[in-house]
Order: sequence, then C-alpha cells, then structure tokens
Amino acid sequence: MKSIGFYCDTNSVEKNALEQLRQYAERPNLERINAYPDIHYCQEKALPVGVAFETTGYCYPLITGKDIGCGVMYLRISKEDWLKPFSKENHYRAFDFAHQRMTDEGLGGGNHFLSIEEDKTHVYILCHTGTRNRGIALYQDCVELTRTFSYEQGRELDYIPVSYLSEEFREYYQSVLEYGYQRRKAFCIKTLIFLQQAGYVRCRKEGISATYLQADFRQLPEYGELHGTSYQLEDSIHNHIRFERDKILHRKGSTEIQAGKTVVIPLSMSRGSLLVKAEDSPALADALYSCSHGAGRKLSRFNAMKYWRTTLKEKQRKAYREQFSELLNRSGEFPSGYIQEFDFAYKDSEDMLAQQPYLKLVTKTSPVATVKYSEI
Repeated sequence: MKSIGFYCDTNSVEKNALEQLRQYAERPNLERINAYPDIHYCQEKALPVGVAFETTGYCYPLITGKDIGCGVMYLRISKEDWLKPFSKENHYRAFDFAHQRMTDEGLGGGNHFLSIEEDKTHVYILCHTGTRNRGIALYQDCVELTRTFSYEQGRELDYIPVSYLSEEFREYYQSVLEYGYQRRKAFCIKTLIFLQQAGYVRCRKEGISATYLQADFRQLPEYGELHGTSYQLEDSIHNHIRFERDKILHRKGSTEIQAGKTVVIPLSMSRGSLLVKAEDSPALADALYSCSHGAGRKLSRFNAMKYWRTTLKEKQRKAYREQFSELLNRSGEFPSGYIQEFDFAYKDSEDMLAQQPYLKLVTKTSPVATVKYSEI
C-alpha cells in the first residue's frame, strides 16, 4: 500500500471512507495519494470524495463520475461600486428566474449553486457547477475505453494504459473542461449584469442589452470592465484529470490550486466561503497542488433531512426560516434540496487552514443570496 498524505484529522474521517481510501491506495500504478479535510464516503465509487492521486503509465478515467469538470468560479467587484444592500423581497424571485435563462443547461442538483456573497471590501458572485450533459457523454467514452482494455486483458479493470489516451482524446477532454469554465463564466457575468440593471452596481446602464441573458460573453477577459464596472474572475475545478506525459494527476472532490492563484472553498449556503491562495513551495507540491473543495459533508442528504425533522428544535428551524425566508415554498417550508445544504450538514471549518498549512486565507465571505437549480 502506498503511503497516504493526510491533510485532515484522521480521527474525524468516517470509517467507511477511511477503508475506501486505504483499499484504493493498494491499486496498481499509484505513486502518491492524498486526502483533504472534506474527505467523505462515496457510495457510488470505490474512492472517497476529497482525494487526489498521481499515477505513472496508467489512468483511472472513471474516478470523477459523471460530474467531470465541476468547479467554482468567483467574480469580484469593489464595494465602492456597490450602491445598496440586496433586497431579497424585491429581487430574489427575479434573480432566481433570470439564472434559469443564463445558460442552455442549469446549475444541476446537489450542492451546485449560484450565490452573491460579501466581505468588508468586496462583493462576490460565486458559481459552482460542472459540464452537465457533455460531462456525462465524456464519462461514457471513458467507460468504453476501460471496457475495451478489460476485454483485451480478459478481466474487468477500471484503469487504462497511457497509450489509450490519444492526442485527440486529450484535446476532447480539455474541451469539455473548457465548456465547464465557460458555463461558470456565463453565470457570473450575467449575474453581474442583472445586478447592474437592478440598480445595485454603479455602471453605465445605457450599454446593457435587453437580451443580455442570451448573449455570448466567452471573449470577455478575466480582468476588465463591463458597462463601467471593474471586475475580476478566477476559476478552479475539483473533478478532473490532468494529463502530463506519463504522469496523470486525478482529482475527485479536491480543488486544483496553483501558486499565486486564489480559489474558493465553499463552506455551506448559510456560512459563506473561504478564499485561499498558496505560494510555490515543496509543501504545495507534496499536496499535489490540491486542497479541500469544501467543508465536507458531516451528514448525508438523507441524514440531514432526519436531523432537520428530529434533532433541531422548532426555535432553530424558525431561525433558518427567518434567515432564508425567500427560499420557502407556498406552504412555508424549505424544499429538501436547501435543507440538505445548511451548515449543520457540513463539517466545522475552523481547522481547515491548520490541516492545510500551505494555504493562506485571503478572506472569508458571508452569504447574501443563493439560488439552486433543482430539487434533490
């Protein structure tokens, strides 16, 4: 068994996730494998979520599941351009409706989201989503590659040799990752325009097209000005494979972080997010240029619903209803997809930076408004 790099408290890791990790470390061709603070058991796959590993000569193309290319992007604007507090009463429903028209495919279910968050000096638009149907199609191609190799070897295998990764396939894989990037960018840019149009952001309104929700903003730079508002975009992905000659780096629920780059670690929809960066160092290389992609689930979605119904007191449930009144349905209740993303379903984040000492905190945000695409 390869040694495991633990960037987490092993005592807090679920036993079944730890067993999954240790069994996976025995797989052939693994050079290094790391676990991060949000590690948790994955029922669908043999590998827990919150892991990165490196192989030589072979690739495990199925580890990401169908959510290939999932990531988090943020768009940042200065509070000097922020004119007034966001009014959920006046604009939340409009925001929810508008986001459904920002791309051809929605955000997706689970913990995917589009949010407005803030710290003392900036407002952030955050988007967590993936490649949707293109990722599913790519996953099916990966299944076919493993089936072909398994047939040649006369036994069922979940890995393939590097020779199976043609240049055409690598370019195709990268194009799917690029598709996810552009989808997140569309959500962020169009949310900025929504806020400009609604009078929350200082801008030149006369330049805003009435059809901006259908417009193509792929050519916009990551740093720039839109309708007179300065903005900055940064993106990261946490479900993907990087092909570097014979070395293959796999990430399943672990965020790619390069030196000097700021990435988002969402905590929960009721706690906000951490923005972190890293300096180039041996410690960053040892961490496989990866970090936590979230606080990590403490309760499964099923158990989160059970906790809501049986453990929380009515006073606590009432506090959530008051804080997130815009999310209540006509019966005055939360759809289950929102309950499953509240803070009690996620691990405490206080020790996250201590467990990943190569990370430096840039800021911590507080949630302003969050939309999700679908019910679970």
